Amino acid sequence: MPNSSAVAEIREALLTSPYIDEVLKVQVEGDSENYTVVGIRVSLTNVPELAALPPVLAEFRALVRGVVGADVSVFVEPDITEPNRHDVPTESIVIRSWD
Repeated sequence: MPNSSAVAEIREALLTSPYIDEVLKVQVEGDSENYTVVGIRVSLTNVPELAALPPVLAEFRALVRGVVGADVSVFVEPDITEPNRHDVPTESIVIRSWD
């Protein structure tokens, strides 16, 4: 599998975060000298509220870039697994439109 060492290193780096319960998928494009894009799907935990999500995602991008380099595009797909997620009001999730 191409880039398997980079995938393993990214997975290991991401698991150092207290906000990641599980790394579900890591996809690396490019060769070992020139990575172009990294996509990750992670299962989140310990995120207290929706407003805390942007800095957490920035932390994930920084962890990935620490492995593959600062010029690589990193895409994060979060999977929210908070046990009390059914208590989150719809207004926190849905962006209201201007009428």
